Amino acid sequence: MKWATRDILMPRNRIDKREGLMTSLLLKNGTVYDSAQGIKGQRLDVSVQDKKIVEVAANIEPKDFDEVIDVTDKIVAPGLIDLHCHVFHGFNSSGVHPDVVGVGSGVTTVVDGGSAGHSNFGGFPTYILPNSKTRVLCMVHISSTGLSVMPELTGIENIDVEQTARVVLENHPLTRGIKIRAIGPTTETLGVEIVKLAKQAAINSKSRLMVHIGELYHQGKTLTQELLPLLTKGDILTHTFTPNPGKIVDSQGKVLTEVFDAQERGVTLDTAFGRYNFSFEIAKMAMDQGLIPNTISTDMTIPGRQQSAHSMTEMLTRFIALGFSIEDVIKMTTENSAIALDMLDSIGTLMVGNEADVSVLTIVDGDWRVSDVKGNILPANRAIIPYITIKSGEVITPDFGPHPWGFLPRKNIN
Repeated sequence: MKWATRDILMPRNRIDKREGLMTSLLLKNGTVYDSAQGIKGQRLDVSVQDKKIVEVAANIEPKDFDEVIDVTDKIVAPGLIDLHCHVFHGFNSSGVHPDVVGVGSGVTTVVDGGSAGHSNFGGFPTYILPNSKTRVLCMVHISSTGLSVMPELTGIENIDVEQTARVVLENHPLTRGIKIRAIGPTTETLGVEIVKLAKQAAINSKSRLMVHIGELYHQGKTLTQELLPLLTKGDILTHTFTPNPGKIVDSQGKVLTEVFDAQERGVTLDTAFGRYNFSFEIAKMAMDQGLIPNTISTDMTIPGRQQSAHSMTEMLTRFIALGFSIEDVIKMTTENSAIALDMLDSIGTLMVGNEADVSVLTIVDGDWRVSDVKGNILPANRAIIPYITIKSGEVITPDFGPHPWGFLPRKNIN
């Protein structure tokens, strides 16, 4: 646990020692996946000049580059995007440093899922962003103080629609929308009205609403079936595979019609893992009925990195164990996540001219096992781990990883 604790508290990734000198880079002979450009596992080179993508093509001449890295047999993908994590490091007790869950783990963009509300959001631009190499984006919680105290919503007095919308508007493009956890005591006292207020803040700020489902505090009323019709194109339902009350299936295991309808309207179904909200059983029920989620995220916190989600690459391995392909999981964490943020013009693709954010990953064959939040195990014969991360043209080596042995999941012991 010594390694894990140190890893969580302070990022130990290292920038290539030539940082500041290198202006051009060539990634040679990689297996490139970029669904936004229709590239599906082709052997290509990627060239970078002055922090921008210059060319993606076969057999680029390696001369005249400051750095040439042979990435034969490695996956080369647009920088991975974690659509839901918690990186209000030093402000909230659960906040992970952005570079631990980000560039030190093969991820170039992280989206904080409402750790701050309008009254304490200033901590992000003042303290978090200047001390992070990872691109940080934020959802602003409808609760005035975010997740500083939980449950964060105990009454209507915790919500200020006007001020929340103002903070989102004034801090765009750092801010990408509004967050609400549709759980806790206000589900009994205020019901779906709390979601309506959060949706109004999203409308007023011309942004989107991210809604957490999966009750953690009580066994009373849940809002999932009522709130789903309120969501519109661009909104995000997170914890799609939660096993907790308010889950997406009814008592007979049938996926709610409202879930299919929401996805059809353009609502993103996100599968944030967290500590309590991801079940292989629910995932299989949904997939068997034709419900395929749009995005993969971690809902990473300090306890989550230690105990459950571990890393984005381990999340990709979980989905491979569920039957998804490499192409699928890369698309879900690049193009699809960028679309969910309305940012595909700048992230989620290796488009020429874009900022040079690249995730280089290694596939490790073996006999692995991954678990859900209930402790259920799935075997996996392939695991994905980070190799190097390119952020704005800088080469960053991975951190040690969430486990005492690194990034690989546990070995499957029969």
